[in-house]
Amino acid sequence: MLKLSAAEKKFITENLGSEFAEARKLNDILDALDDWITENGFDDNEDLTDSGRQAQKIYDSIYTNNL
Repeated sequence: MLKLSAAEKKFITENLGSEFAEARKLNDILDALDDWITENGFDDNEDLTDSGRQAQKIYDSIYTNNL
């Protein structure tokens, strides 16, 4: 089981699905987050949106806390 905060679990469950909040492999959750950021985290000018920045912070935190 990966180390996730309550806020990270909530975001992941709401945006990726509960199966990712229970992921056992780091790359499974990071790949899904990266896909979500690519598809939903940018505006028409390809700048990160607020939700994109939030997802990127979660990605970075999960990566750092689970090395």
